[in-house]
Amino acid sequence: MSRPLSQFFRIIVTEYHQQKKLVKPCMLPIKIVKKYGEGLAKVICLKTPDGEEWKINLVNNDGKIWFGKGWKEFTQYYSLCQGHLLMFKYQRSSEFHVDIFDKTTVEINYPLKRVEAEKVSNNEEDCRTSKKRKANSSFEFGSTSCAKHHTHKRSKVKQVKTTLESAKEFKTSNPSFIVVMGTTYVESRYRVTIPCEFGKRHFNLKKKIGDIYFGMLGEERVWRARYVIRMIGRGMKFEVTGGWYEFSKDNNLKVGDVCNFELILKTDMTFQVHIFRKTNEDNSKTN
Repeated sequence: MSRPLSQFFRIIVTEYHQQKKLVKPCMLPIKIVKKYGEGLAKVICLKTPDGEEWKINLVNNDGKIWFGKGWKEFTQYYSLCQGHLLMFKYQRSSEFHVDIFDKTTVEINYPLKRVEAEKVSNNEEDCRTSKKRKANSSFEFGSTSCAKHHTHKRSKVKQVKTTLESAKEFKTSNPSFIVVMGTTYVESRYRVTIPCEFGKRHFNLKKKIGDIYFGMLGEERVWRARYVIRMIGRGMKFEVTGGWYEFSKDNNLKVGDVCNFELILKTDMTFQVHIFRKTNEDNSKTN
């Protein structure tokens, strides 16, 4: 007898939108929707080990069911970010139990319950207010006046962050390199140049032509391409050639987008590609 289909997991993926790092929406697996779709209400309940219950609206988009209103608050409360893993277990009508694991696959330390956290916050605020009255200090850590001071200061020195800067700040667990998409990468020749130092360090220099693979977090598909190592004078040039066209088109790469290529399997030269989309701020800086 086959095991009932009731569990699934999702890996958290983040993206940059208007210079903010946001968690991408989560989609229910198609098999789960087919099995339990008729019993799912428009609003489901996510239950976590800390006793919290979260109401999440479901949104139907071309037959695919996505988490809508309530999902953002859920991800922010548990500080979910790139690489976190969520294990869902369908319990009964429109209820799911959710276990949360960090990037190392270890279950997280769940925060205080929201009601308890509010009480702690209120007590701390009362304490700070009392101290402020007694000390009459012009600067007090955590006080309202301090928060306003720093907010005002940040607003003065705030700088617009470009897509390239965002990509450089993105930290990977494995060796990686960054490429800004140019015209020859995504519009004409469809060839990507790999930084020479990265190529010398991680490619088999005796193998001048070989396969290279690209994947995206959250995508089951893997794109196969070819790489070529050429001798130019006394130097070397590493290029991705055949197969890159399909990857760039399937992922709608544009001039100005930035890709972070993370080497996750050296034996097969497999890269996980993190894409940072060009923003309006990039245009304002380059014009």
